[in-house]
Amino acid sequence: MNPAYTPLPGYGRLLPANTAPLHPTSFEGWFFTAYAGALVVAFALPWELNCIRKRRDYLPLLTLCAGAITSLGEPMLDHVGHLRWANNLPGPAFSNFGLHIPALIPPCYMLFMGLEAYWIYTMIQRGINKRQFMWMFAAVGLSDAIMEHPGLAMHTYEYYGNQPFKDGLFPFYWSFTNGVAICTIAVLIHFVWPHVKGKGWMTLAILPLGIIGTTMGEFGAGFPVFLAINANMATWVQWVVGSLTLVLSVAWIRVLAEIVARETDVEWTFWGLFKARFMLPHQRERYIERKTRVGVPIPEGADVAKAPVPGTRVSA
Repeated sequence: MNPAYTPLPGYGRLLPANTAPLHPTSFEGWFFTAYAGALVVAFALPWELNCIRKRRDYLPLLTLCAGAITSLGEPMLDHVGHLRWANNLPGPAFSNFGLHIPALIPPCYMLFMGLEAYWIYTMIQRGINKRQFMWMFAAVGLSDAIMEHPGLAMHTYEYYGNQPFKDGLFPFYWSFTNGVAICTIAVLIHFVWPHVKGKGWMTLAILPLGIIGTTMGEFGAGFPVFLAINANMATWVQWVVGSLTLVLSVAWIRVLAEIVARETDVEWTFWGLFKARFMLPHQRERYIERKTRVGVPIPEGADVAKAPVPGTRVSA
């Protein structure tokens, strides 16, 4: 067993004794660190500082910091979700629960639990109907699967043991639970920000929303599959119990849509929402203009066209 993944005394032994260590190349380790979030965060940070300088808008930077704080929960998810890291990745960023967490994790969370949650928040502010909210959840889940596959293929990490809904590398129930978590964070921001905006230190109330929303979403929707893969039960029973996570996730998103959805003047499609996440700000603005229907009132405070898109290079 790889000593780097032997839990500290009191945490038990989760990995089987014959588990082979993972050995990505140095290039693969650094490539996935940049690909999983560090590169986008580096490009987005100047834009966020520019928002503060020009508009006194602290929310983008606060959501980015909230994502970094949320990464502290990664060891818990690694344990219950049976994920292990290679021991030669850049880092560690920190160690907890007997696990060494690589340097790629904080920027990865800053991208997905920070910038992507902010993008969804701006979509809610712009106006999005119930069906489009469900599509947005699906787009988030698909992008999560796309992001994870290269790292799994390069053996920077792996999901071990019996994993329901696994395509050989990636257990797709994570697309559901991660999507629930990110959308939940965005909805929390939607309700909290109007109460703290412009109120000095009270704006720091945004910082814990990442870890709160992630804990609610990942464990609230994911507990059936987490219980299943950590119990001594037949594989088919794990699949049956684990499938409840998919049902809970869809129901969760449906409830969020009921809470925040409203009429919109933009005729979003699933493919349009997915593409919009990878556009530069000016490209997305033109795209929204082309998709806007004439005669439908635009909700007040709409600024989605100015928001950066997770997974793209942004300019100040």
